[in-house]
Amino acid sequence: MRVLMFSWLTAVPTSRSHPELPRLKLPRLLSVLEVWGFGLSGLLLWLGPGPASNADLGQPVIWVWLVAAAIGVIYNLQVKHLGSHYPNLSGGTPNYITKLLENQPFLARYGAIGYFLGWVSVPSMNGIVLAGLISANLESLGLNAPEGVLRIIFTALPFVVAYSGTRAISILHLFFVLPAVGFFLVFCTQGLGWLAISPQSPGFFPSQWQGFAVGDWARWYFLAVYAAYGCETASGFIADNPKPHQTLRSLKFAAILLPIIYAGGSWLLMRLATNPELGSNTFVQLVAVSRPFWGNAAPVLVTFLIAAGCLLSSATAVALTPRVLYQLSRDRYLSPVFAVVSRRGAFGPGLTFTFILSLLCLLWGDVERVVMVTGTGYLSSTMLLHLGMWLKRGTAVSWLPRWSLLFFIVEATVLVVGGLMWSGWDLALGLAFPVVVLMFDAAIARNRFFLFQTDWWIRFYRRQMGENFQNFVAVQVGVLLVLLCGAAFVSWQVQILMRSVTDTTVLADVSANLLVLLLLTVSFIGVAIACWTSLPQAEAIVEARDRSQLLFRIAEDAIMVLDNQGTIQQVNPAASALFNLPGFELLTRPLSEYLPNFPTVIETAPRLSEQEFKRGSEQGTVEVGISVLETESSRDYLAILRDVTTQKQAQEALRRSEERLRNWATELEQRVQERTAELQQAMELADMANHAKSDFLASMSHELRTPLNGILGYAQILQRSSRLTGQDLHGVEIIQQCGAHLLTLINDILDLSKIEAGKMELHPNEFHFPAFLQGVVEICRVRSQSQKIEFYYVADPHLPTGVKADEKRLRQVLINLLGNAIKFTEKGSVCLQVEVLESLKAETDSQPDTVSELEPSIYRIRFEITDTGIGMTNEQIEKIFLPFEQVGEGKKHAEGTGLGLAITRQILDLMESPIEVTSTPGQGSRFSFIAVLERADDWVDGATQSVSGKIVGYEGDRRTVLIVDDRWENRSVIVNLLIPLGFEVIEASDGQEGFDSILEHQPDLVITDLAMPETDGYELLKQLRQHPKVKTTPTIVSSASVLAIDQHKSLAAGGDDFLPKPVQADELLQKISQNIEITWKYEQQTPDTKSTDSRLESIEDGEFQAPPKDEIELLLDLARQGLLNRVVEGVQQLRERNSDYRGFSDQIEQLAREFQIKKIREILEKFRDQ
Repeated sequence: MRVLMFSWLTAVPTSRSHPELPRLKLPRLLSVLEVWGFGLSGLLLWLGPGPASNADLGQPVIWVWLVAAAIGVIYNLQVKHLGSHYPNLSGGTPNYITKLLENQPFLARYGAIGYFLGWVSVPSMNGIVLAGLISANLESLGLNAPEGVLRIIFTALPFVVAYSGTRAISILHLFFVLPAVGFFLVFCTQGLGWLAISPQSPGFFPSQWQGFAVGDWARWYFLAVYAAYGCETASGFIADNPKPHQTLRSLKFAAILLPIIYAGGSWLLMRLATNPELGSNTFVQLVAVSRPFWGNAAPVLVTFLIAAGCLLSSATAVALTPRVLYQLSRDRYLSPVFAVVSRRGAFGPGLTFTFILSLLCLLWGDVERVVMVTGTGYLSSTMLLHLGMWLKRGTAVSWLPRWSLLFFIVEATVLVVGGLMWSGWDLALGLAFPVVVLMFDAAIARNRFFLFQTDWWIRFYRRQMGENFQNFVAVQVGVLLVLLCGAAFVSWQVQILMRSVTDTTVLADVSANLLVLLLLTVSFIGVAIACWTSLPQAEAIVEARDRSQLLFRIAEDAIMVLDNQGTIQQVNPAASALFNLPGFELLTRPLSEYLPNFPTVIETAPRLSEQEFKRGSEQGTVEVGISVLETESSRDYLAILRDVTTQKQAQEALRRSEERLRNWATELEQRVQERTAELQQAMELADMANHAKSDFLASMSHELRTPLNGILGYAQILQRSSRLTGQDLHGVEIIQQCGAHLLTLINDILDLSKIEAGKMELHPNEFHFPAFLQGVVEICRVRSQSQKIEFYYVADPHLPTGVKADEKRLRQVLINLLGNAIKFTEKGSVCLQVEVLESLKAETDSQPDTVSELEPSIYRIRFEITDTGIGMTNEQIEKIFLPFEQVGEGKKHAEGTGLGLAITRQILDLMESPIEVTSTPGQGSRFSFIAVLERADDWVDGATQSVSGKIVGYEGDRRTVLIVDDRWENRSVIVNLLIPLGFEVIEASDGQEGFDSILEHQPDLVITDLAMPETDGYELLKQLRQHPKVKTTPTIVSSASVLAIDQHKSLAAGGDDFLPKPVQADELLQKISQNIEITWKYEQQTPDTKSTDSRLESIEDGEFQAPPKDEIELLLDLARQGLLNRVVEGVQQLRERNSDYRGFSDQIEQLAREFQIKKIREILEKFRDQ
């Protein structure tokens, strides 16, 4: 679990970790000079920690800044070296770290985010400094300033500008950075010169050097890194310029200026700001240093330096930090939302994230601690860059790897020693801060909030300003009025406040300082307002102009601008190509010179026309469109020319082709009519042949089934006779088997005809599933035993009890597949495995009321038949499902029609259960299919008789059955089956005779044929249902017809049930029991049998001794599978082994013969749990 929680920290980013990145990449909008401006702003960072460190350390401060400046120069050059290898990488130094540490993804992300956090606090800290500077100047006048509001304004101001795009903030930055850095250089060089040559100078070198503690040095070097290494910011913007290698030169220039400003400025503070009363205030120390050589102008110039340094470093921060996040996102290290950038270079998600973190720093408010915490991440990033340089030693990317290792050791020492000198708690917080940011990024990637989605930001940037402002000019005028009125109001109030100050000297100094601050602030505010008012409109105009010029150049049609004399004033490249002349040759020439029929007076020219034109020696046709371009000062015309020469030629060719096609179409229509007549005649002949085939099959089926009815019927009658024994009974069984085989062949052919006609349908019914499977198994086990091979049946213990499916077709499929497996297996075994793959509950809104409703209602069951037979090749597998195909080798396996598998596949297709076959020659085959079966609760088991035994009669009064059939042999079969059971049987040879017998004898049941001479079965049913005295008599229709329509017609005419011929004894008795109330007598029943309830009570009361629990568990498993025959065999074996179990065995056997599965399971579970 712990590994999963923190896997996002160490996993190497891949394209599958995040969704697709935005297509729009960072536009290259900055000039070389603008990038240089961002690179120089890092020089102004010294204004913060420089005076503070001097106030704390005094003279030893110079050693902090000398070392920092020296390493900072090498650091700048190392970054320049990396930038030359990654010129298209935005964000600069932190993203170079990810390349150096690409094999350590967590360190790479940590270092990049640490660098990012180092710059995040800059806007808020500068806001605090500027607000404090204004408050200090106003307090000297006795005035109070809203410092909290000023802090928020100065923090938010650079973000407002940056939200409008890259160019606005870069131009504003460049405008102030040049004078600011220039004044700073003058401050350092003039000050050092004054120290060296001025008579009032205390001396360039101190008279005595003081010692210093390593801990103090490490403590201030900890913050010096924050400034001295920060002069490489130009690297973050090289991807914004089309010439990145030229912009990299700014890093070298910054490296040259760095020791002058950092070492020189620190030297001035060491020599001239020695009075302890000056404190750590930057303004006071710099004024004290510069007053000897700047005189009274020192406060104003220092104010400018501090204010410019704060605003410019804030502008650099808000421009740099989103680029860091952007490149990290493009490299799949952060959420994809940070990769969103507008066409104007505005990083909405990155700026928002940076702004939120800056506000958090502002709310904290403790400048020293904020700088310490965020500086920890920055120092960590510099360490990781030097570590990456060392790890990449020997490659072209690395530069000065040994020095990098030394710097890494120094920085690591400073991190520990200096960090603990400041605050161990703040050090820990600073080290943990990047991890917190990475966790927050992981949350962003998983959250669906709209601000975290790239699509929302892309749609936001695509919206035009005109959609929000109907009258943009009115907005601009309103903004200007507010500015002017506000400026006048503020000036008036300031004038009133100034007049109340009596100290003119203080008033002069403060007013000058406030003027500088006001100018800088108003400049930034003015640019911010312009960014959201005039700049978008100006950019839209430029963009529209560029778009129109682009369209003019790339248009495929020739475009010309004409004056009111028809002279060509401007052309696009397509016009030059049209006339095959250079553009300059077309200019100042009249258009009529190239279009002979074009009017010389342009006002009379039609708006759209076709003109002949000359192109050298060639002639062509152009389509000319004329439109007016009218302004207040001129009236020009726009001519659009499209070469339609090829189109005209194509139209003529098309006209000729159309004429030819019309002639061909007429001829083709005549041929189609002739062919249609022939096809119609052929289709009628085919329909006649199909009808003839169907009639023939139906007739042949009827004719074949009629004698089979007698054969199979009397075979069953003889089998039920107790007088046949030995060889005679065996002969009757052979007759029965051969007749059944012949009936199977007939049924296969009829099934195939139904399939070909598309008339095969499934007729689902509910039945007991385990008993159904046991019946199939018993049939196939007998076949396998006759071939002396093993037969295995593996049933899932979770098989449903009752299911709804077409029992007949499912049995046909299983017997076909198992029969083939047995037939083609000479040794070994055949196995049937039935497995529940999935059970699903029906979808319902109501709560289940019964236990059965909690059970699954749909089962996915796999049937698998495997054998160890002869197997098949792939070519044979492709043929086995074709009609009349047999793939067995030799005549030994060639019995049957070859239709079984073809029919099986069609049935499974109807069941939407595709069959799968795998086979290996000489090893065996595997057939499997998956059937979706519904659960059934109201099932009626058809195998009860096989458990209960042979029917020998029935209980109650004698029942009368009327047999109506025109063929005596058919009547004789049913008569001889029913009379031995005690029925009174009446015979009739046609429908009328049968109806008369019904009226005379009023039988309990009528069994009638359909096709009879004179009065058929349909008429008999009609008369029967219309007569009030006998209309409720149960009727079974028995016919040799296999047509479903005959079965439906018979039931619609009044029949209660249908019995197909040849008549099967078991099916006949089942139909009788379903249509009249009757209780059968079985051969196994004894007069003294107890009732089920009394037997159950006897067993539960413990009257019988139960077998061991392992035997009970075995019987319970068989009962769960519905294998009642196996249950009977098991209790019989118990009875034979131990006579003490006789009572228990007898009662379980009797319950099994009565098919009381549920009660058997209850009894066995009770004994098992005792």
